[in-house]
Amino acid sequence: MFKGNLSELSNYQHLPTKLLNVIEHVKQRTYDSVKNGHYPIEGDKVFFFVVDDNTQLLSERRSECHRKYVDVQILLAGEERYGYSLQPFQSIAEDLLDAKDIAFSEDIIEEQFANLNEQDFIIFNVAQPHRPLVAINEPMPVRKAIIKVANDWLEA
Repeated sequence: MFKGNLSELSNYQHLPTKLLNVIEHVKQRTYDSVKNGHYPIEGDKVFFFVVDDNTQLLSERRSECHRKYVDVQILLAGEERYGYSLQPFQSIAEDLLDAKDIAFSEDIIEEQFANLNEQDFIIFNVAQPHRPLVAINEPMPVRKAIIKVANDWLEA
């Protein structure tokens, strides 16, 4: 997990250059009033989508992980808490990895939390458990850009 802010991208030179370039690209495209939807960057290897959603109480959110895509989430409006772990799930409750590159579980080890405000972003590596859309105080509407970067593209 890595947390940052779009205004400080030049300070994150320890991140892969390809990943920083993708985040910068999405940053530029989301300055305008971009509509909700799916936006390809490199076919099915790198793309992002913009969504309006709502945070919920922690007890209403499930932890998830992905096998194929690194998950970068940029908060465009609102505030959001993310649960995460630095260790993989101990077991999977719902496995949709082959069909949708997502699996769910509550079997999370030492869950930690990070709060995001507007223009903050968070990166989750493949297989890293994370719980998005958790309310910080009260549930609220949020707008975000979610970038999916195929791990094999990133490592090439």
